[in-house]
Amino acid sequence: MNEVVSRRSKTSKSNSLPTVEFEDINSGVGTLNKNIYRKSSHKSGIMFISGDILFGKLRPYLKNWLHPNFTGIAVGDFWVFDPQNNDGSFIYYLIQSPKYCEISNLSIGSKMPRSDWQIVSNTFFHIPNVEEQSFIGKIIKYIDNLIAANQRQQILVGFELLNILNLFKNLNNST
Repeated sequence: MNEVVSRRSKTSKSNSLPTVEFEDINSGVGTLNKNIYRKSSHKSGIMFISGDILFGKLRPYLKNWLHPNFTGIAVGDFWVFDPQNNDGSFIYYLIQSPKYCEISNLSIGSKMPRSDWQIVSNTFFHIPNVEEQSFIGKIIKYIDNLIAANQRQQILVGFELLNILNLFKNLNNST
């Protein structure tokens, strides 16, 4: 992994940059659960740029990861990966792979288990060339978007059914 990404470590406490904390990320999904630009607290953390990958190293089984398209500050126990000369989308999906999850869960600490960079960085991952990485990353992102769209559609159908049931319930109550 050492040859695939570099870890950013420059800290910042800029009031003009949004902060991302564990609680801001939908665990296992990799999306934000709120508008982080509306947060009022500005804490110190590791600065990231658009295209970097955030990986929550504290309790890695919680699957706190993010591939931001903005510059900000990662607050808390994050590794901020610069994909260097690799495709960021591919690396983002690589850290979600079963092998990476297994390796990152070989933790240090018992009360607050954290991923061990010595173990993760020395693990070999087969990395295709950048063109193949880009192709794979785009395919997986497309599939993720289809799944998300399907889930949104199912939610909308559920709301429509509830509205129809409520309509019938109101009609029955008025007669």
